Amino acid sequence: MSAGAATGLTEAEAARRLADTGPNEVAARKPVRLHHRVLAQLTDPLIMVLLGAVALTLAIGDHPDAIVIGLVVLVNTTVGVAQEIRADNAVAALSALTAPHARVRRDGAVRDLPAASIVPGDVLLVGEGDIVAADAELTEASAVLVDEAMLTGESVPVDKDPGTTLSAGTVVVRGRGVATVTATGASSALGRIATLLDERREPTPLQRRLAALGRVLAAVTLALCVLVFTLGLVRGLPLGTMAVTAISLAVAAVPESLPAVVTLALALGARRMAARHALVRRLPAVETLGSVSALAIDKTGTLTEGRMVVQRVWTPRTSAELTGVGYEPEGEVLVAGRPAEADELEPLTDLLTVTALCNDATLRPADDKASDGRWTALGDPMEAALLTAAAKAGCTEPTELSVTRPRIGEAPFDSLRRRMTTLHAAGEGRVLVCLKGAPEAVLDPAVLIDPPDALAAARQEAARLATRGHRVLAVASGMRDDIPSTVTAAETGLTLLGLVAFSDPPKPHAAATLASCRAAGITPS
Repeated sequence: MSAGAATGLTEAEAARRLADTGPNEVAARKPVRLHHRVLAQLTDPLIMVLLGAVALTLAIGDHPDAIVIGLVVLVNTTVGVAQEIRADNAVAALSALTAPHARVRRDGAVRDLPAASIVPGDVLLVGEGDIVAADAELTEASAVLVDEAMLTGESVPVDKDPGTTLSAGTVVVRGRGVATVTATGASSALGRIATLLDERREPTPLQRRLAALGRVLAAVTLALCVLVFTLGLVRGLPLGTMAVTAISLAVAAVPESLPAVVTLALALGARRMAARHALVRRLPAVETLGSVSALAIDKTGTLTEGRMVVQRVWTPRTSAELTGVGYEPEGEVLVAGRPAEADELEPLTDLLTVTALCNDATLRPADDKASDGRWTALGDPMEAALLTAAAKAGCTEPTELSVTRPRIGEAPFDSLRRRMTTLHAAGEGRVLVCLKGAPEAVLDPAVLIDPPDALAAARQEAARLATRGHRVLAVASGMRDDIPSTVTAAETGLTLLGLVAFSDPPKPHAAATLASCRAAGITPS
């Protein structure tokens, strides 16, 4: 650790940098004043035609028609402004994703500070459950695993080693680390995303077509009025009579109800989309969706649940499929399509018990207020999925295992070893060794004592599961009569228990949704 990392910035230097870079927060969008929103609605070409019609009807003394057209303009403007305000308020919730506090090292002491006061160069301390307050480069990392779903959409957390980058707004799900802040506020990943929301957008196809229609109507109406007015004067009709006739023709030619009908249809569309949790920032964008012919879809969390589950378990004696989705410990263990019998379940529970011991995640029961009635997890999602699978198989609860098999040592997973090992007291001075990891790191004669043909069969099964889109872990264990000098020294002479295959299952309605897209002429990709 460098001297700077050991002491962090001084308060004086931090204050100077804060004055230079500004607070570490997503810059609030400058609020659009109400009269600007109203003016934007009234400058629509078709609305301007209607305003011209109001002026003309007032000129000829037709007050009832002027009132009706004015009401159409008022309703259209009110609906459009209300939708924009409601959408902008929802988008403003992005600032809630920032971390309210962060632990930093300043003047040699660790302090808990508001995230807004973090500056580039600050030494940031992160741990399990922390939201990263700013973009930072890891200088120290101990089994750091980060959930970057909010930036990448990928449900599987990413291992972070020293020298890699942490992005603002991501969540540390495992491990501890020390990082140096590199970017804050608008310069951070979260800030750049917020900035994109402020970029000006091109008019939608509907806005372009309505603007063109308004211009055509105005030009044709004006031309016809001039023609009728001129012809009347040529025939010798009075000037006042022809002026009133020309104005009346202009009023009759304007489709006063068109803006109201269009606005009502778009508002109903926005309401239906809101009921399906889709936010429309501007009403004309609703129609744009009807012009979509190709749809690029992010799979994770969109078509899939976005939560890992154990789908298959393979052992040298049997293999089984587990039903159920999410972290709810509800589902069956099926062998050849039927519920597993006691003798078939035994090797599966042995394997899943070891994965529950070699595990740092925690499952939290459903809480209607905090989790929409669904079970949630703290820690690595794959480890949480292993706990769920163990519960489905009827294994002993993790809290009971921590009493009967207390952990006495561990070697956490890292990107180099690609495996995790824990030691547990088994009574009478014996030690249970539990190991899980990538198949290529576990199915090794230096680790396992299984015969070569058994290892070859396991490698073949692991490859088969991987080709079917599963993430695969190998699990092994062993009993020792002594406590090894180091945990890694116990990673030898173990017995293979089997393989665990994970998947991110599709959402129940994903297939029907894709079918609906194709039926509507939209090509999903």
